[in-house]
Amino acid sequence: MNRKKITKAALSGLVAVTMVPAMAAPLVANAEGNDATAETTNKQVTVTVDFVLESGQMVKQVDVTLNADTYDDYSVLAASVPQGYEMVTKGQQWTAVEDGALTVVVKKVATTTPTPDVDRMITISYFTADGNMVTSKEVAFKDLNVEKVDEGNISLSEIPALQGYNIVAARKGMIGDFNITGDILNQWEAYSTIDVLVEKEAVNTVQMNVRFVDRAGGFIGGGDYFLPEGVQKRTILEEYLPEGYQLAENGDFMVVEGGSVDITVESIYDGTTLNFAFVDANGNEVGGGDVIVDTDKDGIFSWSEIAEIIPEGYKLELGGDAFVADYIGGNNTITVSKIYNSTIVNVQFIDENGTVVGGGDYFVDEDGDGIFNASELELPVGYKLNGGGDYFVTDTDINIPVTKINKGTIINVVFKDPQGNNLGGGDYLVDVDGDGIANYSELDLPVGYKLNVTGDFFVEEGGHYTVVLNRDGAAIIHVVFKSEGGKNLGGGDYFVDEDGDGIFNYSELTLPEGYELIVTGDEFVDTEKTYEIVLNKEIEGTIINVVYVDQEGNNLGGGDFFVDPDDDGIANYSELDLPEGYELSVTGDFFVTPGKSYTITLHKITEEETAAATLVVRYVDQENGNEVVLEKTYNDQVGPVGETATYIEDVVVPEGYELVQDIEGIAADVEYGQTKVMYVFVTKTAQEPTQPGDEEEPNTPAEGTEESEQTDGTNTGVAMSLAGVFGTMSAALAGMVALLRRKQK
Repeated sequence: MNRKKITKAALSGLVAVTMVPAMAAPLVANAEGNDATAETTNKQVTVTVDFVLESGQMVKQVDVTLNADTYDDYSVLAASVPQGYEMVTKGQQWTAVEDGALTVVVKKVATTTPTPDVDRMITISYFTADGNMVTSKEVAFKDLNVEKVDEGNISLSEIPALQGYNIVAARKGMIGDFNITGDILNQWEAYSTIDVLVEKEAVNTVQMNVRFVDRAGGFIGGGDYFLPEGVQKRTILEEYLPEGYQLAENGDFMVVEGGSVDITVESIYDGTTLNFAFVDANGNEVGGGDVIVDTDKDGIFSWSEIAEIIPEGYKLELGGDAFVADYIGGNNTITVSKIYNSTIVNVQFIDENGTVVGGGDYFVDEDGDGIFNASELELPVGYKLNGGGDYFVTDTDINIPVTKINKGTIINVVFKDPQGNNLGGGDYLVDVDGDGIANYSELDLPVGYKLNVTGDFFVEEGGHYTVVLNRDGAAIIHVVFKSEGGKNLGGGDYFVDEDGDGIFNYSELTLPEGYELIVTGDEFVDTEKTYEIVLNKEIEGTIINVVYVDQEGNNLGGGDFFVDPDDDGIANYSELDLPEGYELSVTGDFFVTPGKSYTITLHKITEEETAAATLVVRYVDQENGNEVVLEKTYNDQVGPVGETATYIEDVVVPEGYELVQDIEGIAADVEYGQTKVMYVFVTKTAQEPTQPGDEEEPNTPAEGTEESEQTDGTNTGVAMSLAGVFGTMSAALAGMVALLRRKQK
């Protein structure tokens, strides 16, 4: 509060207490209560004039610019009297000084109120104490239900109520001269806007359990929350929604202490992403990855929706529908079965002499009818069927008659890829015309491969030949994806290298959703090898759900958090945001699985609140009444809020000044967290007169120091400039000075 406002507060308080009809105290006074005549000059000064009713009620406050002079009456203020009022205070001498204050009593002039226009629209604006407008509305005067207008006044009771708020009072001085005092709206007929001060209705807050579920009723998240009691809109829960979800329904719900409610939510995405890891009957991982399901957001998905990520050559035994909530978060391990397109039978080939010339296990009966034909079998090199026909796959001893082919040359062939990897081979009957020349086309190649060279080549009986082949189309390689932290991210069999040159590029692989390659470029194809490929997560961190509880098991909230930025499957408790006022009971690392929920116990922080106690000492010029020439602040004592600190400080005399009253020290008790202001009165050091007769009469010094009443940093009363006040307080101030001296001694 500045000096001007301090003086205004002192004057206004005096009028309200004494009920003096007219008040025009000199603006400069000494401690003995004698009037001190102000220096008369022609300079312009600003005086704050409070026009009040005889009851002390404020009508209007006006800043008036006048010559710095002493006036015999108030006629100079006539032009500043509020419209519709006249002065009650008559002739009384007063002095105008810079930043002075004056109180003048007025009364309302009796006038004839014009008949109001009942169809006239009035804008009512509703403001909160911090100056923010809640809303405004237009109403016709006739809708205010005012049956009679008395001198143009409307009671606040006729102002339309605002839902959720109480009307406290009307705000004054918002528009022109429009003032509202107490319960009365003055001069309404001259203006079209009324400003009203409101405060929000008190709302009782209770604790209630909220479960967020999908449309199928599957639990997604939730907890105990503090909510306003009564009927509430679902939108008040938006701040508590699980990550990636939004409200699925509108409308209201009832909030009651200790109650529970299920709130339906849906994914903000076009479906929900689930992760599956597929294993065979022996538990070996054969693939997996992320897949988007439940695009209609009903909380249910069909197993057919994950067909796209089932490993090649395998089938899913599950069918029908499942709840999304049962599979949210983590790797869901699903067993798949190998697909066999045929039946394995054991066959022996017998020549015409009854000798076994070959045999083994063969895949037959691709149509699955239980019958196969001998023509489906691969015969020993140099032999042909001796008859043939159909056989049942269930037969235990299957002997196939064959006969030796006498024409041609038997050679041994080894097939290799361009990198030198063995692709198989065996004995082959070639050169059926016996001219010693065979053609590469006479060879039966491994499935999925084609010749790298064509044409003829020389052969001899029993010779060994190496033939280089290219794949005929893509190769199948087995890949396991892992994170930088070593966590398994799925994988499976992938088709690569369509041109069959034995080289594939990492870009040919389908990566798990949310990950990207660290290493790029080409790699040799090895169908027997398992490729372990490390990936980088596009969005760092793992999403987990955390529920905080106290040591008694009470729910403290929680939610979804990003942790484990290096994706090694290990997070640290320090990565979590804790509820205010609580701290971890345990620290360190813990293993995390994406989407999994973790319950973490916290304990309440009971640390005592501390603050500084602040003492402000202001040195005030006695002659000017309210001019601060020096201010010292002491705030080095810090302690528990609510307790008291004691300051004992030396008096600092400003340069060019001397104390009005000899004071050896300043002592004050100040609560921690509060500020207290004390005043020390000084006067300028007397100077020797230059000529006889020029001496000025010395001012009578004021008593000691004066302490202001202050609890929150704002002065509520400073007795500085009223002569009458100094007169009544002189004895108390003298006692305070004596106390200070005793404490210093």
